[in-house]
Amino acid sequence: MNHYRNTIFAVPVVWFVAAAALADDYVTYLGAIDVNEPLGRIVADPVRPKVYGITGDGDVVFINRNTWSVENVVSTGRILRDIDIHPSNNSLTVLDNVTGEYWNQPPAVYVVEFDLGSQSPTGIVLAQAPLYQMAHGRPNRIVGVQTNQWVDVYQLDATTGALLSSDWGGYYGGTDWQGPNLFVTNSSGTRLYRTEIGISTIELIVFDTSTDVIAEIDSRDVGSYGNEPVFLNSTDTSLYVGDIRLDPDNIDNILGMFPEHILAGTGDDSLCFGTGGVYDPVWGSKLQDMPVGYDMMSLGENDRYLYTFDQSSQRLHVMSVIPEPAMLTLLGLGGLLLIRRSR
Repeated sequence: MNHYRNTIFAVPVVWFVAAAALADDYVTYLGAIDVNEPLGRIVADPVRPKVYGITGDGDVVFINRNTWSVENVVSTGRILRDIDIHPSNNSLTVLDNVTGEYWNQPPAVYVVEFDLGSQSPTGIVLAQAPLYQMAHGRPNRIVGVQTNQWVDVYQLDATTGALLSSDWGGYYGGTDWQGPNLFVTNSSGTRLYRTEIGISTIELIVFDTSTDVIAEIDSRDVGSYGNEPVFLNSTDTSLYVGDIRLDPDNIDNILGMFPEHILAGTGDDSLCFGTGGVYDPVWGSKLQDMPVGYDMMSLGENDRYLYTFDQSSQRLHVMSVIPEPAMLTLLGLGGLLLIRRSR
């Protein structure tokens, strides 16, 4: 009787492991949401089934994956250039570069905060720096960079807009703000990473933002001309820059290389994503073709849902991400060990 019980327990476990080993669909396409707005930037909510986007003519768009619809559009009437979710996950910040000027800096720049519950603006601050890209830093801090070829980076008080410090920020040879991220901070807001734009030798530059004095602390060459997108995963263990994976704490340490630019990666370092493929972050090997790939990509809701936005059709494509393949194997191994012990 005991042997019979062990046998029927072993069957589903072995099947589960075999199915995991044979499966190649690490990312499954779920469908598309008609946004009908020309979004220039998107960001997925880390905990909610939501995606937020901005348009250049001032719309803030709230998209709900559960209802497969745009649930709210707030028209600010301004010139929006960037968007970021507050580390508390309760509010959203958009950057309003009123004039959008390139050569005649500084333009008037405002930082507008939205409550994610009411989806309405709760405050606006005049920034005392000509920001063109921004991200949240430490609590009540915002970091940003201007646009004007050779540029500075800035750290501001988010509640007053006061300039706290600035430093040399590299080259910014373009005005295109749409598409992938080129400017990210870590989860604690103590490090800022940015890549230069449109120069013959593009550098990744790292800034310390752990105090109110922003300062460059490291840099390395990562490409030539064009753009080199930057993505830091949710656990701060992998920094993807263009087609390479780096150690965020030591950018001289290359952790992986890929045949295309990587735009997102999971916090458990099990999967990363380009426009053409799903990859193993460690070996760089392609695991699967991407079901739908565009260079505007965001990973949200505990790294379980992947979104790409097609600017030509104005549709947001939604995909699900399976649990870490290695974890499935461990679960199967644990089940087999339980069988052995019961014998």
